[in-house]
Amino acid sequence: MVKAIFIKVIAAMGILASLRFGAGGDGWIGAIVIFVLATAWISWGVFNVNSNLWADTVWRAPKPVKAVALTFDDGPDPRFTPEILKVLADKKVKAAFFCVGDRVIENPDLVHEIDKAGHMLGNHSDSHAMWINFSLHKRLRREILDTNKAIKQCTGHLPRFYRAPHGFKNPALGDVLTQEGMLAVGWQVRAFDAVSSNAAKIAERIVDKAKPGGVILLHDGAGLQGSDDRGATVDALPVIIDGLRAKGFDIVRLDELLQIEPYMQAEQPEPQPA
Repeated sequence: MVKAIFIKVIAAMGILASLRFGAGGDGWIGAIVIFVLATAWISWGVFNVNSNLWADTVWRAPKPVKAVALTFDDGPDPRFTPEILKVLADKKVKAAFFCVGDRVIENPDLVHEIDKAGHMLGNHSDSHAMWINFSLHKRLRREILDTNKAIKQCTGHLPRFYRAPHGFKNPALGDVLTQEGMLAVGWQVRAFDAVSSNAAKIAERIVDKAKPGGVILLHDGAGLQGSDDRGATVDALPVIIDGLRAKGFDIVRLDELLQIEPYMQAEQPEPQPA
């Protein structure tokens, strides 16, 4: 809960400012200025998907490399994830899938298929609820641990990487991830395919804006505050892969790009007395 203390410190700063500058108008002006600046600072940490202010976040390779990683959020989705997997297999590309816990429980065979195909599994919260990113420690810990548990039951893997819904992060999330030994994952470029139905524009945006070492965000799951169709993503994906390769990019799995182990060691049971 160390990070959450910052919010209390900022509130105290506003009070101290009003005392420091006096009880007159100047005092209130000073307090308001500090409050506005502090609010902007907090907001930057929350809404900047690649900020490390509230949670340790990775979103690009640690050193220059002519490679990128494809990541998919909001699945597994029985309508679209199999089609995504087929394109990836045809193109011989390994990707990372950030899964929603509720959907893991509903589609265990599909999670197993993702893992068996050699793709990486990450945590994308249990519910992907609209206001989850403004929750506190208890709710966030439950969302993260329940999803890790569901993925582990399907595959035996305990994910290290967490991607917050919409990429937003608060101090409580940073505390929980640190305590659980996990890292937040942002992105260098996103396709906006959760709301776009134009495959050509989705592909064009990714190919044009991808940079060496970047993490690319796409979606295999529909709904969850987005549109209910990922057909455009399926259609755009081969164009994206071919376009990135034509620009000289290798497409590698997220953990290879970041050079970080994708899974944590599960806790070992305590030995029982003989």
